[in-house]
Amino acid sequence: MRITKFLGSVAGTAAVALALSGCAGGGTTEAPTAETDTGGTTTTEEAPALEGLTVGLIMLQGDTYFQGIQAGLEEAVAADGGSVIPGISNGDPAQEFQLAQSMIQAQVDAVLMQPAADEASLPAMQAVREAGIPLICYGNCLGVTADPANVDGSIMSDNTALGTGTGAAAVAYIQANLADEATIDLAILNCDFASACTLRKAGFLAELEAAGIDVNVVTDQEAYLIDAATPVAQNILAANPDIDMMWASNEGGTAGAVIGTAGSGLPVFGTDISVQIGEFILDDSGSLQATTGQDPFGTIKGAYEMAKTVISGGTLSEFNVEVPGIVYDRANPASTEAFLADN
Repeated sequence: MRITKFLGSVAGTAAVALALSGCAGGGTTEAPTAETDTGGTTTTEEAPALEGLTVGLIMLQGDTYFQGIQAGLEEAVAADGGSVIPGISNGDPAQEFQLAQSMIQAQVDAVLMQPAADEASLPAMQAVREAGIPLICYGNCLGVTADPANVDGSIMSDNTALGTGTGAAAVAYIQANLADEATIDLAILNCDFASACTLRKAGFLAELEAAGIDVNVVTDQEAYLIDAATPVAQNILAANPDIDMMWASNEGGTAGAVIGTAGSGLPVFGTDISVQIGEFILDDSGSLQATTGQDPFGTIKGAYEMAKTVISGGTLSEFNVEVPGIVYDRANPASTEAFLADN
């Protein structure tokens, strides 16, 4: 397979909502467990019940995924009689550091954090741990942000699988509808400022490559917020009216791709799930063919269980946990119908 060098990019920074509401549904993830050494025999047990904890929650932005993250954590912590102090970094390591300092001053019992960056997030992470507060990385934990030297555990979506899940649906679509095309001309809307997004893109392209599909990436532009992604998608289509499909690497990019190419007949593939995206999948006249969504409830509840294990002095049975995604495919609407029924 040949993947042509990317021909275009658009620079940008995150500008997202400062308040959250609502929730996003998802599957459940088995809670991490603690291991206890009993005279040479290791046993596995559930994380201990702890009551009245105050948990700091640092989120990257305010989309549907993070609404689910906050709602899921508040539900789990409230069940133990505790409370959550949430904050949004807006993808800014400096703002992230200020949030961490505020949570340290509030003397929270643990901090659950999705890093705004990799090395640039280390000052906030180190400040939390130096204060003696357990820190669990969730959602985008790679390299230094998943290193035991910097965190007490990590849990995140299998971001490569988020790409390959949609990639498999794209392969099926290409084989059924574009088999006569020698090369598939593809446009990408990315969120490459986050390392998780680069993994999603690599997974998507790898799935097409594994199927022997020749892909020409006509343009690969940063567009991950719906208001910005919509005109980017419109401009891409205007400049490249003969492209075969478009793929987006997150929720805002996916919604923007669908809206920006409406009426063109261009098939769109995406990443993440929301009520709006679910409705796009089930729209008989729509263009969104498939997307792979994260499991915010499973992710954040797993992170909370990890934090409780660390607080109690236990040892995590798995330090770095990956949570599988869920494919929502126009060709198999049952999962989408179930998601919308729950939301």
